[in-house]
Amino acid sequence: MASAAQRASRPTIPSLPDGTYAVLDPHRPEVTTLWRVLSGHLHPWPLRQRWAPRPPGADPSLPPAERRARRERWYADVYWPWKLAVAEAIRRAPLTAADLFDRLVPEHERPRAVIDAILDGFRSREELDEAQRQEEREHQEHLRAVAVLAAAGLPYRRLAAIFRVSTSTAWHWARRGADLWEQQGAPEALAAALAALPPLDVLMERTAPLAVPPPQEETPRQDTDEEFAAWAAIHSGLAPDDLAELLDAASAQDWTDVLDDSGTDDLAALLSDLPGEDDERETAAP
Repeated sequence: MASAAQRASRPTIPSLPDGTYAVLDPHRPEVTTLWRVLSGHLHPWPLRQRWAPRPPGADPSLPPAERRARRERWYADVYWPWKLAVAEAIRRAPLTAADLFDRLVPEHERPRAVIDAILDGFRSREELDEAQRQEEREHQEHLRAVAVLAAAGLPYRRLAAIFRVSTSTAWHWARRGADLWEQQGAPEALAAALAALPPLDVLMERTAPLAVPPPQEETPRQDTDEEFAAWAAIHSGLAPDDLAELLDAASAQDWTDVLDDSGTDDLAALLSDLPGEDDERETAAP
């Protein structure tokens, strides 16, 4: 961006007729510069081409104020006089400059052909507007379809899962679709179903997660002697009386002697007193 000093020292560039022109470089007569004038202003051609002289590199040994002043002097003494000379050459002989451009630049490299090639494939303003209108129509059809599904009884949670949106978004789509149906004039049955759609606060109450009750601690079960005896009879096959006798004998027995050889005989004698399968069959026989 030009500084205030550069703008003050800038000469008035004459307004030129639109077109394409070729003139000699004021500093290098062996170079022919190409230009495109648009709205009276000069633009170098081809695109991104620079014909103007370049400013000298900044001297890092100078303070910033001196570097800035040096650059402004260069624009005032070199750049603007050079550009004014180019504009004056075109203004003095525009037809000659235009004819020289046509002789030097082939048809397919001229601005019109190049710009048309660049714009080829891009849609025009009318096409972009039509595409936007078509997108809006498709979106309205989508909203009407969501409203019909909601009116048919499909839960909002299901609608949200189908369209991969939140439940609240599904509700808003259904409401906007209902408004579009009302503007269009929906059938009576559909209008009644759409009017019955629940409001958002009721919907959020329905979709709120259920409160999970805290787990209750189980009171440990205390079995009575009779219940334990019945359980032992089922799982071990021992009668309650035999089990009580076995427990009494086991509690009275001195188990320190079991490791001795004499203790082994006492344990065998104790086990031999237990009822066997034959005794149970005899007891069960009529």
